Amino acid sequence: MKLSTRSTYGMRALVELALIGGRGPVSASHIAKRQDLSVAYLEQLLHRLKKQGVVTSIRGPRGGYVLAKDPQAITMSEIVRILDGGNGTSNGKSREGTRRTASSSAAGAAKDHRHAQRIAHAVWQCVHERLTQSLEAVSLQDLCDEVRTRAGEPLDHRYVFHI
Repeated sequence: MKLSTRSTYGMRALVELALIGGRGPVSASHIAKRQDLSVAYLEQLLHRLKKQGVVTSIRGPRGGYVLAKDPQAITMSEIVRILDGGNGTSNGKSREGTRRTASSSAAGAAKDHRHAQRIAHAVWQCVHERLTQSLEAVSLQDLCDEVRTRAGEPLDHRYVFHI
């Protein structure tokens, strides 16, 4: 299973912001360059995240974006919901809008088709619920810790300088 490009890029940008956290705002162009992303596309994603209160922007020559919340309070399911919208499940409506007036074998086939649709809907609903639960369990801080671990940086020696 893959996450959408929007969600993946959004998560990458947020990890970048969280890792830089405390050092001031970061421009979209800086994030885009470090993550090899399109600046215009990234700005669209950051705008969505700003509207939902995940990031804030600061104007001016040294402006940019900063996290509006603690990284531990931002879950990956929240990011997917904001960037991909909705809950990702179908609305349960059948695409069959035409009435069938056919023989009993056609009626049986239609009944079998509806049964198959109900099973498929139940399967995807279950998968969606489990995926949502998994993403709820992963915070932005968890992703940052994973990045630091893979880079060989000790997790208990994160320095933040305030001037």
